Amino acid sequence: MTMPRRRPGDSSGGTEALGPAAYRALYENSPDGVLFTVPDGRVLAANPAACQILGRTEAEICSLGRQGLADLTDERWPRILAERDGAGHASGIARMLRADGTPIEVEMSARIFNSAAGEERTCTIIRDVTDRVLMELELRRSRQRLAEAERVARTGSWEWDLANDRISWSDGLLAIYGITWDDFNPSAAAGIEKRVYPDDRRRVAETLERAISERSSFTLEYRGVRGDGRVRTLRSHGEVIVDDLGEPIRVVGIAQDITDSKLAQETLQNTSSELERRATELQDLARRTGGGPEPRRHAPLTTRQMQILGLVAEGLTSAEISRRLFVSEATVKWHVKQILTKTRSSNRAEAVARVLGASR
Repeated sequence: MTMPRRRPGDSSGGTEALGPAAYRALYENSPDGVLFTVPDGRVLAANPAACQILGRTEAEICSLGRQGLADLTDERWPRILAERDGAGHASGIARMLRADGTPIEVEMSARIFNSAAGEERTCTIIRDVTDRVLMELELRRSRQRLAEAERVARTGSWEWDLANDRISWSDGLLAIYGITWDDFNPSAAAGIEKRVYPDDRRRVAETLERAISERSSFTLEYRGVRGDGRVRTLRSHGEVIVDDLGEPIRVVGIAQDITDSKLAQETLQNTSSELERRATELQDLARRTGGGPEPRRHAPLTTRQMQILGLVAEGLTSAEISRRLFVSEATVKWHVKQILTKTRSSNRAEAVARVLGASR
């Protein structure tokens, strides 16, 4: 016996032609749990999938009812039950309890209907989504940890989808630039035009183009313009991601705000230069007040080199100096070599005599 085919526009057949046997097969073989309840929460029937999900027999499920199956400490339950639409449909994710007390996250969809006798019933489809919910929770926690780490380290991450020319930024990078998602433009060209200092734009664009062409990594230092107009110095490291054919598809990178460390480095360099200048002046003063012929001038020594030369004048070896200054012996020897070069001396004694005076 063959089933009659439906003609276009024919409203007969469809679900009406399936009959009770088809609905019974669907109910019993569905991978999702099916519960039939009455308005007060009593369960009239539960299919095999519902029994497996809840770890209970159908009789246990019916005896417990909705109140006994739900984890009533979960504040999502009242909201799901209260937010029915005009058709009596409600959906959401809430926690239920298995027979052994294990909590599970269940995605449900419930709809009210009337039985053949006109009595109100609810059909609820349930699905165990515990693994998905836990993964989403861990993902949110990971994002929170990343955001906190970026905030502390003053770093941010970014990704450029080359095919669609779309750039995405992390919250940390938005914070560095002092902008919100509403101010963010996902176009790479717009980002360079608006967020990179004018004098650095060409260099940034050329670095990115070269890295994509060569499928290489890059490190770039440039000045970024914040949303309030202030300029910050950033260091960005990126990698080009390619597909199986070796074609570039994405560029990913991290950026760090190094403005404060850059200023500190410049201050330290200026201080070091000033100390070297003063050391030279003191050497000149010592020569003038010490009498005798003035030795040949030499390149200025750093503060550390003057310290090491003083210990050399006391007769200490490189090993002894390294222990005195808590540095490696190789570092001491490197400084000594620099001293000999700067003073044009052939040995340590000659360097001591030229810088500190023969009397030492």
